[in-house]
Amino acid sequence: MIRRQSIRIHLAAAAVALAAAAPAAANEICQAEFQPLIAAHQEVMKQTQAAMPRGRPTSFEQARTNAQRACAALTNAQASFRRLQQWVATNADFCRLPEQVVNDVNTGVTNVTRNRTQACNGVAQLDRQRRQAEAGGGAANPFAPSAGRRPQLDLRTPGAL
Repeated sequence: MIRRQSIRIHLAAAAVALAAAAPAAANEICQAEFQPLIAAHQEVMKQTQAAMPRGRPTSFEQARTNAQRACAALTNAQASFRRLQQWVATNADFCRLPEQVVNDVNTGVTNVTRNRTQACNGVAQLDRQRRQAEAGGGAANPFAPSAGRRPQLDLRTPGAL
C-alpha cells in the first residue's frame, strides 16, 4: 500500500516536471537572459544591505559618512533595479512573465528611488546643519543629548517629595 502511494507520488512529480519543462523549453532564451540579470541584481541587493549603516550616529561626521554610504549603496541598487525594470518591460510579453513580477519590479524601483532620495538629501541637510552650527545659528551637535532637559519628578515613587 505504501509502495503504491510512493509510486503515485513519483509519477505525479514526474508529470509536474514534464509540464514545467515544456514552457521552460519554450522560454530558454528568456531564462538564459533573465537568470544572470537576476543573479547580478541579487548580489547588488546583498551588497546594499551590507552597506547600510547601523545604529545611531554620535557626531556630524559619522552621520554624514553614514548618509553618504547609504546614498552610494542605494544609487547602485537603483541602477540595478532600473536594468531589471527595462528588461522586464521589454520582454514581459515575449517571455510571458506574470503581471506580479512586473508589478514587483516597478514597486522595487519606486521604493529604492524614494529611499535613495532621502539618503542623498540627508547628506545635503547635514551639510546645511554643519554650516549653520559653525555660523552660530544652531546647536553644536544635534546628536548629543540635550543639556537643557531635566528629569521629571515621579510622584508615584515613595519618598519622592
